[in-house]
Amino acid sequence: MKKNFIVFTLLLFLGFSLSACSLNSKLNNSASATKVSDAKLVLYYSTTCPHCKIVEQYMDENKIQAKSGIVMKEVSGDKANAQELVAKAVTCNISQNDLGVPFLWNDGKCLVGDKDIVDFFKTQYK
Repeated sequence: MKKNFIVFTLLLFLGFSLSACSLNSKLNNSASATKVSDAKLVLYYSTTCPHCKIVEQYMDENKIQAKSGIVMKEVSGDKANAQELVAKAVTCNISQNDLGVPFLWNDGKCLVGDKDIVDFFKTQYK
């Protein structure tokens, strides 16, 4: 009986701990999402996109993230990021037929495709 009580108590404690961690993570994510929505330079990408990999490789090799403060937003697994991408594209008069990733939001200007984005980085962050 005492053994069952100890096991039950440990499971209960573990459950509360996991719930607290999950809640804390959600609060942190929503707080960072609020801050990020005002970012001036945002790269929308997908983990399965080969063109995104080209941009990410260039960024890594040239330390673009450190130089620019760019915010990275994955869209294939995050509905909110995908909706935000579509909203940004609309402001640039990009139709959903022409929309894709990688997509760079540059304080009201939009670039789509690896070549245009890498060229932008080459001119802005030498």
